[in-house]
Order: sequence, then C-alpha cells, then structure tokens
Amino acid sequence: MQNLAGKTVLITGAGCGIGKLMALEAAREGADLILVDINAENLVSAASAAEQAGATCVAHTCDISDHDKVAAVCANVEARFGGVDILINNAGIVTGKPFLDLSLDDMHRSMDVNFWGHVYFTRQFLPGMLARGRGNIVNLASSSGLLGMVNLSDYCASKFADVGFSEALRRELRSSGHTGIVVTCVCPYVIDTGMFKGFKPLLFNPVLKPEKVAAAVMAAVRKNRPYVFIPFFMIQLMRLLKVLLPTGLFDWILHVTGGSQAMSTFKGR
Repeated sequence: MQNLAGKTVLITGAGCGIGKLMALEAAREGADLILVDINAENLVSAASAAEQAGATCVAHTCDISDHDKVAAVCANVEARFGGVDILINNAGIVTGKPFLDLSLDDMHRSMDVNFWGHVYFTRQFLPGMLARGRGNIVNLASSSGLLGMVNLSDYCASKFADVGFSEALRRELRSSGHTGIVVTCVCPYVIDTGMFKGFKPLLFNPVLKPEKVAAAVMAAVRKNRPYVFIPFFMIQLMRLLKVLLPTGLFDWILHVTGGSQAMSTFKGR
C-alpha cells in the first residue's frame, strides 16, 4: 500500500464536490497538490482549505476541454514539479436532457469535458510516468458508463468512453511491461454534490454521500486497485443481470425500480 506523503497529486474538478474532498484528504496525508477547476472562486476556496490542511498547493483555473489550455497548465506543472505521481481526472458535467432536446454543441461539450479532458491530461503526464516507471492515473467515470439511462445519452456516451479508455490503457500498459503505472477506473452511482440535483434515486439505491466516495477513491489509489464500484454489490448485480437476462426483461426491471423516471425532475447544479 502506498503512502501519499511527498507525492505530487493533480486533481481536475477540484473546486468542489468529491474533487475538493479528495484534495483535502491528500493534503492531510502530506501530498503536494495541483488543483484544476474552471470555477476560479471555488478553486481559491479549495486551495485555501488544502493549504490550511498543510499542503503545498498550486491552483490553475482551466477549461479542461481546451487542449491548448491544458497543455499550458501541464507545462507549468512539469517546470515546477517535474511531473505528477498521481493524476486524478475528476472533472465532469451533466446536461440531463432527452436526446432530441440536446444540441450538437451539448453533445460535444459532454464529450469534450468528460472524456477528452481526461485524455488530454493523461497524454501530457503519461510519458513522464513511463520514464520514472511509476504513477497512478485515476479516471472518474460513472455507473452510467456501464448502463445506458434515460435522458443521459450524452453523459452515458462520454462515461462509456471513459470506461473503455481506462480499461484499454490499463491492459496496454501491462502488456508493454509498464507494471508500475496503475490505471484506476471509478464507477460510482449518483453522488449528492448538487451535480444531479432533482435526480430520483432508484429503488433501494439512495444517492451516495460525497465523503464516502472521496474516501473510497483515495483508498483505491493507495491500494493500486483497477476498479472502484460504489455501491459495489448493486453495481455488480446490475452488470450481471444485464448480461444474463433477456434485454426486454432487464429493461423492465430497470423501469420498475425507477430507471425510466430517474431524470424526470432533474435540475442540475
């Protein structure tokens, strides 16, 4: 199990929610932090809290969907820290509209933030990890990257892409002998951060507390785990039923447990 003390940790979407909570946990453990967020006000608050927790902290306001801006941030990080030990691709957005109500710009924006932003940062820092022979890449996907849901076509598409990217990269690194670099894919159910405000929880599946998810992700980093499913049993059960049951029967089960109406009162943050 690795300790975070002295490690350089970069977290996107660090201004609020689980991004901020993960930053504070890493700060308390003695990590050096680079916090990235599009919201400057939230970012200042998160950086201040991390510094009060004892961390050396650098904050960068950045739209991670913009490759040039990401490259500029990463160049700054490389110059100051020589790279990162742990990259946590956490930033994400949700639109929450029926497919035909989405504009093509909406679709592109979801993919640009939820998928391409993760790719951009990984592309920038992976070479340094390869040179050092160690590193952790953590991609915050979603249970919606495993199961398509009503009114989440753009979100699910981006998260399915994130899951596939994480899995392929993990296997590619291992097959190339780069066993010191760990790729962790995180697939949580809906988290109570305000991002999914108005979401109707499915039967027997209350929304998750952000503190629980943040702690689970950081524990997975310490233990070099390839996947984090939260809640583990329910997500694994749904994955198994999706494979074993006829599609019509599985869709009916998802419907009667609330899947069809889960996003009907969605408001978002």
